[in-house]
Amino acid sequence: MSDRKPSTVPVLGALVLGCTLIASGAWAGNAPKVSPNEQVNEPQKAFPEDLPSRNSTTLAATEDGNRLLAAWDDFQGFCGAPTNLACPAQDPPGITGFGFSTDGGNTWTDGGSHPPMGTSTLIYTAGHPWVDRGSDDTFYLTSRMRTINSPADTSGIGIYRGHFNAHGYVWDDSTIINSPLNIPTGGHDLYSREAIAAAKDGSQAAYVVLANIDEVCHVSLGGYGRIELWRTHDGGDTWQGPVIVATDDHSPSDENDPNCGATGKQQVAPAVAIGPGGQVYTVWQHGPFLDEVNNASPDVALGFARSLDGGATFSTPVDIVDFNSNRADPPVGYAKNRINDQPRITVATTGRHHGRIYVTFYAPLAPVLGLATAQNNVSIQSYIMFSDNQGTTWSTPQAIAPAVPATGVKRFWPTPTVRPGGDLDIVYLESHETQVTADPSDIECSVPIGAGGLSRKGPLSSLVDTYWVQSQDGGVTFSAPVKVSTQTGNWCKADYTFEGGLFSNFGDYIGATSAGNRTYVAWPDGRNDVSDVFFATIKGTAKH
Repeated sequence: MSDRKPSTVPVLGALVLGCTLIASGAWAGNAPKVSPNEQVNEPQKAFPEDLPSRNSTTLAATEDGNRLLAAWDDFQGFCGAPTNLACPAQDPPGITGFGFSTDGGNTWTDGGSHPPMGTSTLIYTAGHPWVDRGSDDTFYLTSRMRTINSPADTSGIGIYRGHFNAHGYVWDDSTIINSPLNIPTGGHDLYSREAIAAAKDGSQAAYVVLANIDEVCHVSLGGYGRIELWRTHDGGDTWQGPVIVATDDHSPSDENDPNCGATGKQQVAPAVAIGPGGQVYTVWQHGPFLDEVNNASPDVALGFARSLDGGATFSTPVDIVDFNSNRADPPVGYAKNRINDQPRITVATTGRHHGRIYVTFYAPLAPVLGLATAQNNVSIQSYIMFSDNQGTTWSTPQAIAPAVPATGVKRFWPTPTVRPGGDLDIVYLESHETQVTADPSDIECSVPIGAGGLSRKGPLSSLVDTYWVQSQDGGVTFSAPVKVSTQTGNWCKADYTFEGGLFSNFGDYIGATSAGNRTYVAWPDGRNDVSDVFFATIKGTAKH
């Protein structure tokens, strides 16, 4: 363990974290085997028969791994009211889709969208879902919510409960958590980018962490993001909150100052995990710094806080690592004007590293400040760090896979999961930013970036695959990467017609979970020239 306090970890540069201990040698007798890739969602059609793109995947499984629940952003939900796109509307309406499997992921049923909430005013899902399973095989799904007559996300976070029965999967009930100052009741807050973790120890605890785009300096939605948490200790029958984990980081903070809130650090993309003693750990993107005209700094941090009393109170937030922001350096085929620095977190509840907290993130090898319309080509590496003392100190971050060149390779969205025996698995996406043709003047890639009709275009394309690595020594060394996807997707070729600023063609994260000697992964895949949800199982272990 490092004896450095979290706030003193330096900014990562091109020469920092440049290598890791990648184990060599042949695979053990129980060699990893990747299952055939299965498409989770139903086949998509081109607009106007559909609105293609299924992304931002999330995944949960029963303890034996036989029954799995997946969810994703479903762009068919933009058809019909309230956006009035001329394509077949979802029935029921909703931008969050789900699917389930009762045979370990060999076959899948696309469940469509979720039941709406509300009576006089219909409220339906608005994307960015997250799923987890509780100890009694209750499955939880969270999603942003919005009213049927407004495209703005104004209705808080929906929490759905469901279970598997003899015939498949059913939703049992749902509720909404929201700020007491939410927009529909005359307030000026907006809940977004939530995540959920459910206890599997019989305690009936579950926690939802989120970013509240709050009112600051008397400006509605003027904040840079406040991290909040809601909790249940009765399996979701009732929810308590919000507890403020991290206050809005804006400056100046004096409300009498005419420049109040002119600058600040963004706080978004939180994640949450539960320790073996009921500890609650949260991590989130803290930064970049945004100046008076919304220019972003090239650096960002990960904020961290913990609760040792079941989510009732939290420690003072600290930054556990600083690094180069990905904001201006997405894969060139990523159809959005920026990409989040999405961290992930998990905790070992078994094995010899019992109680160890793992946090993964990804970072460009050098600072990037290019325009959103530019094909910025700085390589991105994925990293891990861990703590054995409930987040008081952290290990030095290190790469999870071999070194990448200065340009041309982007590893991102590393998602950790711990198998019941304690082995640590990480799945991630890897894009090779490639010039497909010999003519450098060819425009091989042109994607809308949701900023006034602008596009990111140029000679490079994003050729993307999914990979898996494993550590059997608590994140100190990793096996050689194993390719999970059986076909490479070119993100630049994916049919994508929606140009809103909140959603991209391939989403914001991927889903992974473990059961027994298996790890399951669901990811957005471009092999069919649209973004589909694909699934695979990795069985077996690596030799180190």
